[in-house]
Amino acid sequence: MLAFVTVGIFLVMLTAAGLLAWRFVGAPQAAAAPAAGDVDDERPRWAGALADLADVSPAVDEGQLRRQLYAAGFRQPWAAAAYRGARTATTIALPTLGFGAVIAFTGQVFPALLTAALGAALGYRLPERYLRGRTRARRQALNRALPDFLDLLVIGVESGLSLDQAISDTSRDLRRVHPVLWDELNLFRSELIAGATRAEALRNLGQRCGEPELRKLTSLLIQADRFGSSVSKVLRTQARYMRVRRRQAAEEKAHKVGVKLLFPIFFLIMPSVFLITAGPAVIMLLENFGRMASGR
Repeated sequence: MLAFVTVGIFLVMLTAAGLLAWRFVGAPQAAAAPAAGDVDDERPRWAGALADLADVSPAVDEGQLRRQLYAAGFRQPWAAAAYRGARTATTIALPTLGFGAVIAFTGQVFPALLTAALGAALGYRLPERYLRGRTRARRQALNRALPDFLDLLVIGVESGLSLDQAISDTSRDLRRVHPVLWDELNLFRSELIAGATRAEALRNLGQRCGEPELRKLTSLLIQADRFGSSVSKVLRTQARYMRVRRRQAAEEKAHKVGVKLLFPIFFLIMPSVFLITAGPAVIMLLENFGRMASGR
């Protein structure tokens, strides 16, 4: 009876943890759809529940956490509390699930305690790993979008548009192809509309994203604007550099293919080839040795 109760609790908590993870992961994507710079201040019920759990979580640097969440695309005011609550929930849920599962299937306490300890460590690190992975994915998406963005921006600036208008028109063209960069450029436009200077908006764009190439581009644009340099020349030079860098990255990946193929070839393909080619000869030798031994 105890085993059935434990398994039932395990399934219920597993379902609840899955729902919480799905809602927490799915909310930012749904919130990225509104117009430029719109941030949903209304906190959902599940976010309120996670915020309640955040009260018992360890203290963290709120400023650093918010910067990490911004870099990952979580810009809601309640994102920090929801993140800390999710970490508390996973830290409690995973060891409980592991302990209940081991007790239900083995009935041994020591392996259950060991599983609970490992589950607590994994649950505490799981949201952080997810946040880092999402940040890395967004930076890679920004890096892939920059060459196309620069090419379109050069065309807009050289056709007579101002830099702000060229960025605005280019961001609309990139909405479906590069939604991550489109979202960041929308925030840039919103800051300009709110009264920020171009240098401040560009600086915030580079700091918010954390992508080195985008930060370099914003720094070049700020310096060109400050010293009166030709913006179109700066953009064209940077676009050429990004195209060369993209080609070099592709060549580097192509050169690494041979090294990456060594492991599957040596450990997976070569044994089967050796077995097919040398297997019959080995069998014949064993049969001959057996006959010779029996003849003696």
